[in-house]
Amino acid sequence: MLNVLRGRRVGTTGHLAAYNTPMTNDNRVLGVFKFAARNHIEQFVQGVLYMNTLEHFVKMETGSLRMDSNEGTSHVLRGDGAILKMKLTADDEYKPVAEIRGPIRYKPDDLRTVNVFCMYALASDTLVDERNFGFGDTFALLIDFDEFMKRVKAAVQGTGQELRYQLVEYIDETSYEGPVGVFKKLSSFSYQSEFRIALSPGTGAALRFDVGNLSDNVIVGPLADLNERLKVQVNEQGRRQLLIKNEVIPLRSRQTE
Repeated sequence: MLNVLRGRRVGTTGHLAAYNTPMTNDNRVLGVFKFAARNHIEQFVQGVLYMNTLEHFVKMETGSLRMDSNEGTSHVLRGDGAILKMKLTADDEYKPVAEIRGPIRYKPDDLRTVNVFCMYALASDTLVDERNFGFGDTFALLIDFDEFMKRVKAAVQGTGQELRYQLVEYIDETSYEGPVGVFKKLSSFSYQSEFRIALSPGTGAALRFDVGNLSDNVIVGPLADLNERLKVQVNEQGRRQLLIKNEVIPLRSRQTE
């Protein structure tokens, strides 16, 4: 789905046409961003993808934008109205214990260790949902998505990890039944419009994954000002085009950290 993205190398001032995509449901992504604290964006620009495990997001403090108790779920079943039965010994008959309310979730151990890197995929003419501004104070916009993924794929080679990446699909928590896995989340998170990179089986711990310097492929700026600097328009070919007013802000080099 995301292979329709084509960045272009441009100047560092004025307005930037970062992406052009056809106005279709399948080709709806206009730009891919990372939102984080300034020091984390500086690391990202240097090529470090900080990848936490799915289990990490389950254990985060309640109220955090990143906390999601459903991460690591492989399947969900509708359990409403079902009767839980059990027997005390092998020779006993099953006896009802309680009525199940809410969904039944299966969480296998092999999903807990998967490392993920989360980004924002702009897929709407209404620009960025401001709830995402709680992720930090700085944004980084990829100029050329294909080039970014080329470097990620090269870095994965020889690590023993399987690379998977795609847009997250959002499911209705009140009615969905079926597989979940790494790339499905509850609809209450849909404002995060997530593009996710995953490494399986993962490391079971936070991973600083180095893909090589990205300073030639990102635009960085204050997150609070992002929507004021973005504009979506339709060009003469009928394709939506993302424009960003680019004001360069200096970043520390790796040598000065």
